Amino acid sequence: MKNLLLSSCAALVLTANLSADEMSDLKAQLKALSERLESIEASNKKQAEQTQVLTEELINVQNATSFTSLDPSKDVQGLGVAASKVYYSKNPLSIGGYGELYYSKYNDSVGTGNTKDAYGDTYRFIPYIGYKFSDSIILNSEIEFEHGNEVAIEQLYVDFILDPLATVRIGHQLVPMGYVNLYHEPTLFNTVIRPDVERQLIPSTWHELGLSVYGKTDSFEYQVGAFSALDMYNSTLGTPLADKDWIRKARIGNESDKGMDNMAAVARLDYNGVNGLQIGLSGYTGKAGNAKVSGKSQEGQMNMVDIHASFQLDGFKARALYTQSHLSNADSYRSDMPESARGGYLNLEYNILPFFASSSDRLPLFFQYENYNLANKMANGSSFGTTTSYTYGLNYFPHDQVVLKAEYMLRHNENSADTTKYVNEGIYSLGLGFIF
Repeated sequence: MKNLLLSSCAALVLTANLSADEMSDLKAQLKALSERLESIEASNKKQAEQTQVLTEELINVQNATSFTSLDPSKDVQGLGVAASKVYYSKNPLSIGGYGELYYSKYNDSVGTGNTKDAYGDTYRFIPYIGYKFSDSIILNSEIEFEHGNEVAIEQLYVDFILDPLATVRIGHQLVPMGYVNLYHEPTLFNTVIRPDVERQLIPSTWHELGLSVYGKTDSFEYQVGAFSALDMYNSTLGTPLADKDWIRKARIGNESDKGMDNMAAVARLDYNGVNGLQIGLSGYTGKAGNAKVSGKSQEGQMNMVDIHASFQLDGFKARALYTQSHLSNADSYRSDMPESARGGYLNLEYNILPFFASSSDRLPLFFQYENYNLANKMANGSSFGTTTSYTYGLNYFPHDQVVLKAEYMLRHNENSADTTKYVNEGIYSLGLGFIF
């Protein structure tokens, strides 16, 4: 094109010395050159437009075939950070998950030097697989690989998002009780193992088949639903008569061989109207399974309630929970069946790293106090006795999706047969957790 312009300029300089015929020929050549320039310019413009279209199409293809990175600032009501990924993923198919590994060493009597076996566990690896059929119809699943050899489906549901005030969830899902039961990814709680209260009294991870509706306003979140109920008869099969896991083993979960005789109603309400503060209440009620003791055939009713609160301000976090459970007609199941249980915990943490370095890493120190009785009343009038524990520890976050944990727990187990005696356990634990 540069050569064409130079040739045109030279031709104009020579026009003064040209004859009429030569001038006519030159004008024809100049017209042809002008038309050619216009054609080239039009072609270049078309090529630029085509390049832009191809670039946009390539970006769309990349978004549709690559996986969305985890954004810890985004979560969905009642779900952990990684479990929420499918809801904002650019790709219809979303893959996330979390994992936990830990090592513990026990002292059976603090101060004596007597030790139990150390224990290490590839505790959990949990993939989340989700798919967006549309912006308002979303499939989510949680598949658990536990202890290296156990596999279970913890969640498999479809959300129908009708409105911010009402989403219908159908399928296998988390029962909306407690705190850790919903937010059980290892970066969301600071102890190596979940609190005893939320493993035994609120048996996390507690997941059942059901239908629920959830939604939120500027200040409140709620969830109500019907789920497969705890079965107290199943909880007693093949176990000691006063088993401390009587609530945990009553879960139906995804074990189809346990049957599904009853449904339970569950409701949860949380207040979030003050920045950094959450206060909530959850309740559960449902028939407790067929009674099997001769002469005691009346089916029991299982009722459970929890009150929970959390507060965060800069590097400080606090969380507290209290729960009670009651089983009516407990003697219809066994003569020494647990009838009621209660317990609670307080967890405090503070990120101390800003005192030593300006870094995006975090180093929170924490303290947790638990007090609970897994059967403060039994059908025969006896009690398990109260357990109290104190846990001191720290977490280190080299990345907001990776945490290293270290702690020491001192646990006092009161002997239910002799209230003057205690079994003292000192437990040192190290853990690794991650989400993606």
